[in-house]
Amino acid sequence: MSSRKSSLVLALPLLALTLLQLSLPKGAHAIPAFSRQFKTECSTCHTIYPELNEFGDAFLKNGYVYPGKPGEAVQPADKKEGKIEGLWLSGLPELLPVSFTGTLDVAYNNDAFDGNKVDLSTRSLRLQAGGAFRDVAGFFLTYNLYSQGTQTSATASSSPASNANTPPSNSPDIYEMYAIWRHAFGTPINFRIGRMEPKLSLWKKSNRVILTPSYASTAYTVGSSFSQGSTPFSLDAPEDALEVNAVLGNRVFLAGGVVDRNGQKNKDGYGHISVKLGGTDFLGHEPEIDLESDSVWDYLSLTLGGFGYAGSNGKFNDRGVAQFKNEFYRAGAEADLLYKRFHLKGSGAFGRDDNPTFSSTAPTPIDSKAYAVEGEYMFGAPVNLITLFRYEYQKDLNGRTRRYIPAVSYAPLQNTKVSLEYIFTDAPSGIQRLTLASLAISF
Repeated sequence: MSSRKSSLVLALPLLALTLLQLSLPKGAHAIPAFSRQFKTECSTCHTIYPELNEFGDAFLKNGYVYPGKPGEAVQPADKKEGKIEGLWLSGLPELLPVSFTGTLDVAYNNDAFDGNKVDLSTRSLRLQAGGAFRDVAGFFLTYNLYSQGTQTSATASSSPASNANTPPSNSPDIYEMYAIWRHAFGTPINFRIGRMEPKLSLWKKSNRVILTPSYASTAYTVGSSFSQGSTPFSLDAPEDALEVNAVLGNRVFLAGGVVDRNGQKNKDGYGHISVKLGGTDFLGHEPEIDLESDSVWDYLSLTLGGFGYAGSNGKFNDRGVAQFKNEFYRAGAEADLLYKRFHLKGSGAFGRDDNPTFSSTAPTPIDSKAYAVEGEYMFGAPVNLITLFRYEYQKDLNGRTRRYIPAVSYAPLQNTKVSLEYIFTDAPSGIQRLTLASLAISF
């Protein structure tokens, strides 16, 4: 790892400690299985599924334990009557914490290269499971049961599944699967291990209202060398990692971890810090409101976050060893502002790759940057509708790209979402216009 990257990693804890001293007081991503477990509405944790509200974010940071007094919500209401005391004592959940999410999408591509502008063949089915065992341990799993594959070539088989006009399924795969040890040794520290999205951004990849989830600042890649067999790095990609995180002073969240990338002996490292002002804190405690005198902080919350990632990747040889290494780093800052029904999100990241194309002769370093701004307004019950507009800017190996995305999302039921978005992309390769309509149901 270069000295510049080492300095970046070492600077993150120092920055975290400095901000912590200034901020401390003196003295799911949820899934329908959680709604069944805690006997509460989906809107307890979500605006429109799967976007988390403040309470849902606290539930996520709390290791899937319902915020409140210790043991208050995890103990079954009828435990005292002895009906399911054995289950509670053993730590087993009363209900199997499994959920499914299915999506049906329609895409209209105004600039389709083959002239076929309407695509009805985009659909997916995802299994999710998660929960906590007596406030001590938690787990989360996302398994992609089905997603639409790419078009296949013609075959002699007459089976509809292998017909060239019927795109196949992508192979089922685990997206995330990790375990959490909460409050290890009686401290505020949590350990998370497994396949996960490293805690970098304020928002998980799935924590979005519209079908196009990730912001350019966390989704962009540099040197998309798919023809060389590489996997370009993005900040929101799941990794095999060990992470340590903690909520300190109720309003400061710290996280740091190491990533084990296959085919190489060196480990990647990352860090995150976020501070919240106003609103519900990171442990789910709502602020006290003085009903006799209004204050802007009665309705306003602001979360500020920063992150850094340093690592390397490479092109695999026939023995599965990474070669022609690319050492890289990413750093970024984000802000999340919520005022009544208005939600404003901003995210920016920059980085450098020493050899993004995995060249064996003359590596060409590339500096990159990307940012995104999104504004949302929610029309509450009985409408349950969100309108939003997102702007994205990205500069990388291919040049400058700008995206303009207006969208609307409607929830006729709390576990059902209909969304419509228009994506206008101004890229070096030309103008692209895409309209997406999506129906998602979780149960």
